[in-house]
Amino acid sequence: MGRARDLPPPPVQPELSPPARIHGEESVTLSGLPGEPALEARVRASHDATRAVLLCHPHPLYGGTMHSAVVVAIAKVLAEKGERIAALRFNYRGVGASEGTYGNGEGEVEDARAALRALRERAPGAKVAVCGYSFGTWVGLRAAALEGGVERVALIAPAVRIFDFVREDAANLGGKIALYLGDRDEFCDVAEARDLANALGASLQVFEGCDHFFMASRRKLADAVVPFLAPESSP
Repeated sequence: MGRARDLPPPPVQPELSPPARIHGEESVTLSGLPGEPALEARVRASHDATRAVLLCHPHPLYGGTMHSAVVVAIAKVLAEKGERIAALRFNYRGVGASEGTYGNGEGEVEDARAALRALRERAPGAKVAVCGYSFGTWVGLRAAALEGGVERVALIAPAVRIFDFVREDAANLGGKIALYLGDRDEFCDVAEARDLANALGASLQVFEGCDHFFMASRRKLADAVVPFLAPESSP
């Protein structure tokens, strides 16, 4: 398990992104294993989908939800690709209408694993990809490695100053990994991202002039990430 780093105190009332609705999505409640919380989610999945993508949001104590702008931007581009591409975004325990309380990373990994299982049930024949943003990079990679059967993982603005990534996760995953970073990221500089990419055997794409939040460049980011997550969507 990766080691948690010291973080600044979270705000008492973090600023939350407004709820975002995407065409074709269905609001659902995901049931975890016995004793695990039920999770609020939005899913767009055809039983005949050939690709299924799980989206993992930023840190819940700092305002991260499934409606975070980067997550929504990628979900929208995935939706534009049609019914062949399924997608699921969800709130970790204690966020929005999800049951429970913050799980210090470990609980959120279990939430992502439950979401992966739910996505597979809805798109049983699809190849699976995971996309994490910020804190969600660590959660998504851990969940993919532990759950297995994930073909590719996209890590956007990897949270190297929040959790130590575990090299064995990439080895256990056995799939492709790609990193995406703004060269003005406040929580991971380009050198740190290169070190992480080398450790994970991943590719790295750097966006000039972008910070951790990809302000004004989210569509550009999504257009770069989606062809990796769902190569079937490319012409």
